[in-house]
Amino acid sequence: MKDFFKIAWRNVWRNKRRSLITMSSIFFAVFLALIMRSFQLGSYESMINSMVEMYSGYIQIENKDFPEDNTIDNSSEYSENIISKIESVENVKTVVPRLSSFSYAYSKDQSKGILFTGINPQKENEMTGLIKQLVNVKITEQAVNNIKQKNVPREIINKLLTIVNNYYSDDKILKFDLELSNDEAREYIPIIKKYAAYKNEYLKQNDKGVLISAGLAKYLKLDVGDSIILMGMGYHGVSAAGKFKIKGIVLLPNPKLNDMIIYGELNNVQHYFSTYTVSDDFKDTTFLLSTYAVNLKNKDDESIANSRDEIIKNINSDLFLVRGWKDANKELANQIKSDNETGVLMIMLLYVVIAFGVLGTVLMMIAERQREMGVMIAVGMKKTKLALIVSIEMAFISFVALVSGILVSVPFIILGNIFPIRLKGEMAQMMISYGFEPVMPLAWFGSYYTDQVISVIVIVLLVMIYPLISINRLEIIKALRG
Repeated sequence: MKDFFKIAWRNVWRNKRRSLITMSSIFFAVFLALIMRSFQLGSYESMINSMVEMYSGYIQIENKDFPEDNTIDNSSEYSENIISKIESVENVKTVVPRLSSFSYAYSKDQSKGILFTGINPQKENEMTGLIKQLVNVKITEQAVNNIKQKNVPREIINKLLTIVNNYYSDDKILKFDLELSNDEAREYIPIIKKYAAYKNEYLKQNDKGVLISAGLAKYLKLDVGDSIILMGMGYHGVSAAGKFKIKGIVLLPNPKLNDMIIYGELNNVQHYFSTYTVSDDFKDTTFLLSTYAVNLKNKDDESIANSRDEIIKNINSDLFLVRGWKDANKELANQIKSDNETGVLMIMLLYVVIAFGVLGTVLMMIAERQREMGVMIAVGMKKTKLALIVSIEMAFISFVALVSGILVSVPFIILGNIFPIRLKGEMAQMMISYGFEPVMPLAWFGSYYTDQVISVIVIVLLVMIYPLISINRLEIIKALRG
């Protein structure tokens, strides 16, 4: 058997051109399939992160009438006992109570319809990392003028002038917008942050201030320390009006939310909307919520379904509707499903093209080596042994190509996951119009990795059937005549 491996290995490199063509076909099949699938799944993760992880939660618990009549009148009871029952489910990571409804926001010169959301500051930060979304840099003309005095290159100053009035909460995005190299970022971003620093405060328990999204702040021309007037309709038609001080500005990954949301402390927002009921004897007051948003530890479909069933069992109430994110956000779920099916079809077409490419090189190999195979059989080699040698040759070629494709794809996937491609121009505008952050990250290594590798191996095994059949049907006389 050892001799068979030696012969097969020598045969592989005896005709380098033919072997390299076959290897290239398999290599590109592995590499392209992995990168395409990683881009696709990465875009889904980005969508889910901006819409689910960063806001709605993987499970939502609401009044059973809320989905049909999405108004504040269909709020549900706020109870720490209910939260404790939800948190008792093993897979539950965080339970975030929220009260959300629409109002109008007014500044000196502008007005706009907004979503006013009451939150528990600590729990909200545990789920969405809202503190990390606080703006820490605002590019202003004054800041750029100060940065000019610090010997910053002219091309960076010119780029800063193109992003005046932009907010930033992440150095990576600032680096990307300024198109800085790693060395330039290490040298100049600290200078930029020093002169363009932006001070924010996060909400505290029973806080009377609000956090306003960056897009809304820019539209209303408001800043930290300014006051904003809100007017709307509260619980059961009660008028809602209030004046709030802006404590911070948050830059949200979801473009639609970033243009319309204001966060307030839950008790403050409940009083604004008058979402509470008083008992007949005026001794007990029950506050209301629009939803309990639940974040999970394990987020696959099966875990979400199991957690939902356990929550339903624990709260044991006909007043609540418990839904997974796919039921609560069917538009996003259907969009991902449709795109995923299209992506799978594209990869299948890629596999078909690659399969014919590999088959073509195998056909060429068999045609070129017919005389050689005829001589080997004529001098006494059994067809089964010859077929075994050819199979080992294909195994060697496939292994080298598979390993090469995997190794080359690894750095692309790591870099694409850590530093996602940020889109610009019309493509970015299209993504924003759909409500998604304009980025194209690559998914981290997962089951898709082995799935693509196994698929390519199956293709190679199927292609190997042809040379085995050809060797078995080989007629020695015809083969010797060439």
